[in-house]
Amino acid sequence: MKIKEMDSKNYVLLILLVIFAITLALSANETDKKANIQTQEEIEKIKATNNIDEQAKLYRQLIERVGPEQAQEELLRSGLPFTGQTHLLNHVSGDYLYEKYGTAGLVRCKDYFLSSCYHGFILHAIGTGGLGELDSVMNECETKGPTVSAQCAHAVGHGFLTWIGYANLTGALELCDEMKERSADFPLYNCQDGVFMENIWGIHSGKPSPDRWVNPNDTFYPCNDPRIEYKYINACWSNQPTLMYQSFRGDVKRVGEECLKVKDTMHQRTCFNGLARQIHPITKGDTDITFQMCGQMPQDWIDYCLVTITSADFSVGGRDMSFQICARIDKEGKDQCYQTLFAVMKAYSPTNDEYEKFCAMVLEDEW
Repeated sequence: MKIKEMDSKNYVLLILLVIFAITLALSANETDKKANIQTQEEIEKIKATNNIDEQAKLYRQLIERVGPEQAQEELLRSGLPFTGQTHLLNHVSGDYLYEKYGTAGLVRCKDYFLSSCYHGFILHAIGTGGLGELDSVMNECETKGPTVSAQCAHAVGHGFLTWIGYANLTGALELCDEMKERSADFPLYNCQDGVFMENIWGIHSGKPSPDRWVNPNDTFYPCNDPRIEYKYINACWSNQPTLMYQSFRGDVKRVGEECLKVKDTMHQRTCFNGLARQIHPITKGDTDITFQMCGQMPQDWIDYCLVTITSADFSVGGRDMSFQICARIDKEGKDQCYQTLFAVMKAYSPTNDEYEKFCAMVLEDEW
């Protein structure tokens, strides 16, 4: 029907509907602006106090208003330092998710501030139901696929050492074994890796725990401690380069030289893998910096460093640097680079269409 054929009542009704729609759109926009302003004000209040209890109260209010996932994003962008106190603060998101959703809530955690949401969640779950509750947590994680399951097991390892106490490192590792006995599908290595990573950072008291197994005068400790069984040593070497990097004040070349001293070939490879993963966040997604830092490795390990970072960057959501590295790497490393990249692309592609979209991002036509 043409407008001119409408009777006056229908014409007026049409105009009113248009006005109403415009008003709703403007109102929604204004509501979004007010919500953003409120969020910024709440973040500023959190930053304005050093009292962890007051920060936790304010953060809880933010979580309840915008939801736990958005609240974690806001905390990440807040400018708060990556310290033990901020790590502890983000435990609140894990507590909230467990209280509201039970075991199903873990997959809503973000891997921010040293996996602190996961830590809060796991600690809450252990405190509530012990290992039996973790069975339910892992069952839920497994429904989300192997990448999520591995991340959950890693968080469990962090939680075990925090729960049992930093002095009892071997006890935490034995708890990982017990989880494996309870479920054959439990990603054991990821749990062990979480235990050793937690030992390095040890920040649940707000600062590094004095009970950590760390010796500033021995770069191989605790991986050379006879109390640690051989079956755990590989996970130890996965994290040892972080301690070396700290001890040598960011001297990549010197850490590489220490990794070369590791006699066990598997552990040596793991040491260089850990060093590459230590370099990865420092590059901040800059391919030039990645090549420059990996170039400080011993010659035989430069390509390995680049390939490891290719996998690590894609795994945490990077969608540029991985493809740039494979396009720039030398001929000797190119095949391995692309094989590794394609494998991780497949792991993070729920459908073939998603995988094909990633394939379209490859920068070299022949690949």
